[in-house]
Amino acid sequence: MPNLQKKGFGIIALLMIVFTFTDLQISKVIYNPDSVYGLIFEAIGEFPAGIIATFCTVSLIVTRKKEKSIKYNLGTIGYGLMLILFSLMATMLPIKYLNGPTFLAPILAVIYIVISYFLAKKISVTNKVELRQAAIVGVLTFFFVVITFNLVKMGWGRERYRHMVAEGSFDGFSLWFIRQGFTTNNEFMSFPSGHSTNGAIMIWLTLIPTFIPRLKSKQVLINSCVIVWIILVAASRVVVGAHFASDVTMGVTITLIIFSLLKKKYVKRIC
Repeated sequence: MPNLQKKGFGIIALLMIVFTFTDLQISKVIYNPDSVYGLIFEAIGEFPAGIIATFCTVSLIVTRKKEKSIKYNLGTIGYGLMLILFSLMATMLPIKYLNGPTFLAPILAVIYIVISYFLAKKISVTNKVELRQAAIVGVLTFFFVVITFNLVKMGWGRERYRHMVAEGSFDGFSLWFIRQGFTTNNEFMSFPSGHSTNGAIMIWLTLIPTFIPRLKSKQVLINSCVIVWIILVAASRVVVGAHFASDVTMGVTITLIIFSLLKKKYVKRIC
């Protein structure tokens, strides 16, 4: 594991220890359900995940070998279903939180797919292998992240801060590492943060220089933008009371671990 990666996970471990003792106090200080910043990132925080998943799926279609077989035809159907799912996710989440018109969803979904196709087609002319490697990482990261955080959420049962405020009692507060039990009640799915795990999928953008070589000189800038985005999304969830600091930290950690493992396995040309 590279030194920078070790330091990153070391910082995360330290934060989880600190938040064990400060979770409730932090939320009490910064909680603001009417925060414009919090509400904006609630609406757009998961948007990049859908866009990235859409682009990666289109890239897999563009870079696949054409052949006449049942497997190929079944794959085409599978890719088609994935495109519908991912592109609609990218459109419906912002519309849902911003109370926008739902008729825009399919229109925007088609636009995202078309733009992704032209970009992927152009890149595949010179960097087909690299694009496919990155696309595999993107799609698998999305799948494993969504499955992982949803299973943990239901199995952990941690009460959200905003629910405690609404109930007028903090008796339900629990430390992040203490499992409360299985639940399907959304107000008891605080750990980990879904917005933060999906928001952290922005880490995939750090792979762009692997299939667009001319952007290698911009690697530091890309990395910096990704880090800022992840922090903004995570912090916004604490501000609106949807999660505690440890919830968002663990959410980001889940994505980083999954991404790192997949990147190591599939990306041969790492910038």
